[in-house]
Amino acid sequence: MTSRMTGVRSVLGVSPTEPDCFRTVGDAISSARDGDVIAVRPGVYPESIVLDRNVTLSGSGSPGDVRIEAAGEPVLRVTTEHAEVSGIEFAHSGGAVAVDLQSGELHLDECVVAANSEVAVVARRGVQLRVDATTVRNPGGAGVLVFDGGSAQLTGCTLTSLGTTAVVARSGGAPVLVDCAVTDAKGAVLAADRGRGELRGCRISDITGTAIVVEERSELTVSGTEVSVVDGVGMLSASGSRPVLRDCRISDTTAQAVVVVQESAAELERVTVDGARGHAVQVLEGSSADLSECVLTSAGHDAVVAGADGALRLAGCEITGGSGNGVLVESRASATVRDTRVVGAAEAGLLAQDQARLAVDGGEVRECRTGVVWRGQAEGSITGCAVRDNLGDGIAVQSEQPVEVTGCTAERNLGTDIRLPGGEIPALNESAEDDPRPEPADTGDTEELDDLLAELAELVGLDGVKREVETLVRLHQMSERRAAAGLPSPPLSRHLVFTGAPGTGKTTVARLYGRILTALGVLRSGQLVEVARPDLVASVVGGTAIKTTEMFNKAIGGVLFIDEAYTLSAGSSGGGPDFGQEAIDTLVKLMEDHRDEVVVIVAGYTNDMRSFLAANPGLSSRFSRTIEFADYSSAELVTIVEGLCRSHDYRLEFETRSALHAYFTNLPRDAAFGNGRTARKVFEEMLGRQAYRLADDPTAGHVALTRLLPDDLGPLPGSSVGAGAGRVDEERIEQLLGTLQGLVGLDEVKSEVSAMVDLLTSARRRQAAGLPVPSVSRHLIFAGPPGTGKTTVARLYGSLLAALGVLAQGQVTEVARADLVGEYVGHTARRTTEAFDRARGGVLFIDEAYTLSSSQGSGHDFGREAIDTLVKLMEDHRDEVVVIAAGYEREMQGFLAANPGLSSRFSHRVRFADYTPDELVTIVNQHATDTGYECTGPAVAALRTHFATMTRGDSFGNGRYARQVLDEAIANHARRTRALTNPTMDDLCLLHPEDVPTPVVSA
Repeated sequence: MTSRMTGVRSVLGVSPTEPDCFRTVGDAISSARDGDVIAVRPGVYPESIVLDRNVTLSGSGSPGDVRIEAAGEPVLRVTTEHAEVSGIEFAHSGGAVAVDLQSGELHLDECVVAANSEVAVVARRGVQLRVDATTVRNPGGAGVLVFDGGSAQLTGCTLTSLGTTAVVARSGGAPVLVDCAVTDAKGAVLAADRGRGELRGCRISDITGTAIVVEERSELTVSGTEVSVVDGVGMLSASGSRPVLRDCRISDTTAQAVVVVQESAAELERVTVDGARGHAVQVLEGSSADLSECVLTSAGHDAVVAGADGALRLAGCEITGGSGNGVLVESRASATVRDTRVVGAAEAGLLAQDQARLAVDGGEVRECRTGVVWRGQAEGSITGCAVRDNLGDGIAVQSEQPVEVTGCTAERNLGTDIRLPGGEIPALNESAEDDPRPEPADTGDTEELDDLLAELAELVGLDGVKREVETLVRLHQMSERRAAAGLPSPPLSRHLVFTGAPGTGKTTVARLYGRILTALGVLRSGQLVEVARPDLVASVVGGTAIKTTEMFNKAIGGVLFIDEAYTLSAGSSGGGPDFGQEAIDTLVKLMEDHRDEVVVIVAGYTNDMRSFLAANPGLSSRFSRTIEFADYSSAELVTIVEGLCRSHDYRLEFETRSALHAYFTNLPRDAAFGNGRTARKVFEEMLGRQAYRLADDPTAGHVALTRLLPDDLGPLPGSSVGAGAGRVDEERIEQLLGTLQGLVGLDEVKSEVSAMVDLLTSARRRQAAGLPVPSVSRHLIFAGPPGTGKTTVARLYGSLLAALGVLAQGQVTEVARADLVGEYVGHTARRTTEAFDRARGGVLFIDEAYTLSSSQGSGHDFGREAIDTLVKLMEDHRDEVVVIAAGYEREMQGFLAANPGLSSRFSHRVRFADYTPDELVTIVNQHATDTGYECTGPAVAALRTHFATMTRGDSFGNGRYARQVLDEAIANHARRTRALTNPTMDDLCLLHPEDVPTPVVSA
């Protein structure tokens, strides 16, 4: 052994075999003085060490050569003012803590903590832990726990193979992680009970639960950190917490990327969220989120959602792609969106509904299904925003509350650029004169006629249309030449009839035609005002003339485009006065009074437009020229897809182009065929399949990311089995069936759903073999009390149908009576159709469906109108949507009796029974484990007694009630343990019988 020299720092050797060395580390520590260095030679030391003096432990050799291991008691306990440890592996199994820092300061450098314990490293009140270049593993529990005001700094560390959370900050604990990696854990960071912490430059990946949790009024700052591959939520903020994320990236989460609930407030600055399968950001329950300069891409649902009194602020952000809305504000939430771009959302770019408030200032919304929409009782404003190139309406106010629209640019939207209640269009230029007729935009130089004709010529197909428009142009030019020569002008009607199927470019050509006539000097401004029957027809006598005149006046100087004009002559669907005819008569007079100021274009199906022209003797004479828009050929549809590829930086291989041509050739051209819209839909579906194909290939480079292959093209729709993706994902099916079987109880439900899957699988196999396929109704009735898992099973069923190739996406759209039933005649059909359209490719889940068949007042039964509309939509789109109607079993009988077609379409009924007491106990145990609690044996017995003796009324909530019981038990546990000074892990996690609430038992 090394001798001691007074006043000189000594080096003490430790080796199991070498001479002049201590045999154990503990012996060396007992002999050491403050400041000594203990050099530990390679070897395995089975002992539990207590560092009770200021020394340095230094391991010799390569990493792992020095290993200290213990079971039960901590392998390392620190009770001194300052200690340093380097180059040592600590192994521990059993017991609560592997490395226990009880007082003072500990510095771990280039060590390994390999535990199988409840917690690998603990730092408590008044201690300071510093860890550098160290690996922490603990398959049995947490990595590092910092609580009761303790502090810790981890730099360059790796935390991996963890049974629960890697780093936990509780009750004022404040860990700081710098350049650390967290992998293969159930959670990365948990800050709770006023915990604090900071992450800088860290990498978090392969997490099987929520990656970052900030709850119970805690604070966490995360900067320069990447969070990826998370089987759950990326970051959850709850219970009044305040997380801040700066310069971070969150990618590939199976659920939401960021969730803010329970009056929390989150700040996100320059955060990128990519590929979240749920929402990118969700704000609920009185919480708020501030996003500045964030980039959110390819969300699997609505990208940003604020609901339930949440508050959302976006500034300088960019939202691209995604399977839902760009920003959705609902319930009583509010959102302010400033200088933000939303591009390519599958639904609305920005949508406010219910009683929400949405204020938009600047920014851009383009290439979405619709632009910016307010519905229901939503209110707000939009100022200085550019809304363009969307597939539907640009700015649409469908709310009964005021929405201010000023200073916006809305153009090139396939629907109406600006649609307000009553069809009015605001003055977008605040300095405009009182004259309601729009003046031509001052763009410096008038558009050149040759440029406009070249733009027309570049449109795909439409050869006959182009010839007709060019003929009209030459007639106008000839008229001017004859007038200059003193000759009378030839008779020339500029009003047109556009006939043909949807998606053939009628609106696009109408907009170009107005600009061409402006370039010719025939029209003053050339703007396009697009209207349909609801914009012209009122429900009271005299109202139709007023509405029609208002819309006509807005089109003066330009083009009035009336889509589906034949609906004006179709008569009243309710048997009342034919106000559509009044609109036609008013229109004929206005066209005569302003024949040199407005061009009217009426559009619709060829046969239907014949009846429209016959509705008034003056119509035929005013619409003397009809332009037929033919369906696109297969080659033209391929050309449209190629154009979409070029604009989005994709390319078609030669064989892909051939496969695409064959696809369009064999595609059924039924009522659902949308021409150019169908081409865009096919293109978007190919992108989805390419993304799925490359999802598991991290090496895919630029070429692979831009190539579309024949495998990315789905099967033809229209089979009796379904119109899904075609490919059957056997592994996914087995996984989903396993999840179904893992649900508590529901034996009959599991049997019914499994049988349905077997039936659909058999049908697809018969179809592939060329055998007749039996008619299979996939629509279901879910009958039973609330809280029995109906919504959960519906989501699993949708995913199963997608995995079977029956549905394209399998998403679940949840609606209730309020989402389907309107307030006046015709409103219900529109709302029901909109809800049905949102469910295309997935499942429409109607909760409490029986309320549609029970009259809600003494007026018109709009619920029955919703049912009738639903039955027709289910027939027209039977391969695109699965409908699940849910409610109490007895009441659902009345729902099925409301329409003769319902029973035949819902041929399968799945019954959900009440949970038994044992099943309710299992539900409580599962949720307790998920939230970091554990029920003791006596607590389980108390729960069983609670559920067995309680009174179950008609409103008993089953699983929801079980969660309420757990919430009460956790609250009781918090009150019981509040006075504990130094609580153990058991104190913090175990629920006892006294925590279980007393059941309510009726006399």
